[in-house]
Amino acid sequence: MSELNLKKASLISLGGAVIIAGGIIGASAMLRRPSLNVNSTRTSKYVGVKTVTVKGVAEKEVTSDLGAFEISIYCNSDTIPGGYADINRINDTLLKKLVSLNIPASSIESQSVDYEKCFREHTEKEGQKTIIKSEFSHYRFTRTCRIVSKDVHALANAAIKLNDLISDGIEISISPVRFFISNPEQYKLELVDSASASAYQRAKTVAEKSGAELGVLQNARQGVIQITRVASNDTSDYGMYDTSSVQKIMRLVVTLEFSLK
Repeated sequence: MSELNLKKASLISLGGAVIIAGGIIGASAMLRRPSLNVNSTRTSKYVGVKTVTVKGVAEKEVTSDLGAFEISIYCNSDTIPGGYADINRINDTLLKKLVSLNIPASSIESQSVDYEKCFREHTEKEGQKTIIKSEFSHYRFTRTCRIVSKDVHALANAAIKLNDLISDGIEISISPVRFFISNPEQYKLELVDSASASAYQRAKTVAEKSGAELGVLQNARQGVIQITRVASNDTSDYGMYDTSSVQKIMRLVVTLEFSLK
């Protein structure tokens, strides 16, 4: 087993720290300036042990493979039966439009129809008083569906083109498309591996340049994974998960502390 593999093996359980054995993305994707701390004394069980602390960074660009958005259509009617007939007719037009945009009916995850009574107000004189009264105006029908598909580019295009229905007299609202990575776990181990290798190599370089020899792993910490837009520096203590873009960057920072001999 190589020296690097021995270091990785010790990384898993030393000092109670937990690092998932596996990896993240090519360490060459993004290497920030390392955070280096060399200590001669510590208020821990490693009192008197010289240590070096480094950070390893790994990034990977990934493409979303799942998308979803919601569509709502509306109509007004004087009667409930008439309202149901109108909203269903509009929905048929919507479905045909979706098919023409490469979104089949099988991509519709759920549908619901709701209606409510709408009232209009008017004023009446009663002696010296002006009274505001409400009277029934119409029924307001809403039909909402959620579209889910792995064809993320077709979804993005459909969300724009569906607005063409407005020119046909259809009242419609469309939510922004949200894009997801259906199986982010497939990338996490790769990121951990690459970030750990990057941190180890940095620690080894610091030790050699300072005339010391890298010792055993004393502590290891894995940061939260940040999933952001490309060309973004958004971060969060709890981890980011951008859903606004098809292309995303997964980023992880691993912090390793080694003793020095």
